[in-house]
Amino acid sequence: MGTQPLDTPSELGLPVGSWHAERDQSRIGFTVKTMWGLATVSGRFTRFDGHLRIHTDGAAANLAIEAASLDTGHAKRDQHLRSADFFDVAEHPSVSFVATAITARAGDGLTIVGDLAVAGRSIRVELPVEVARREQGRLGLSTTATISREQAGMTWNRAGMIRGDALLTVELELTADRDGADPTSDVVVDVA
Repeated sequence: MGTQPLDTPSELGLPVGSWHAERDQSRIGFTVKTMWGLATVSGRFTRFDGHLRIHTDGAAANLAIEAASLDTGHAKRDQHLRSADFFDVAEHPSVSFVATAITARAGDGLTIVGDLAVAGRSIRVELPVEVARREQGRLGLSTTATISREQAGMTWNRAGMIRGDALLTVELELTADRDGADPTSDVVVDVA
């Protein structure tokens, strides 16, 4: 995929550089209504890697999540969510997101469009991302998005217990890479 030159290196409001997610200071979670809308199940993923790279002629962002690291605080439910009824971690051990477009929004924000691969399906999502600048070259990125369970192939729903879509919440604390290179992604997307 080709890239378009930026007018300035900081067109996205961020300095040129490469960052990686600090797992112990970041959170990737979800909520979904169950028990016919009477209860909310919340969960999180505990093992993941995320990267953001901004350079003078493009940008790249990706997130890789170990699906089996799913934790809702209830072992039997987690086992079911890891099964073929939901995340199917035996066949699809990773959930991934790869950006295809990154654009600046008013204020300190980005819009990141990309492909979310979950349980063998790919879903195009648009994420409104808030950016917080931290001290010592650190960045905070946060977003929420509604994800269709049906589009993700998660159609198991005994007696209509599960209501609506899942709400995904991502809060990443990013630290600048020392060498400025992102070894996990060669994908560079156009920046508008």
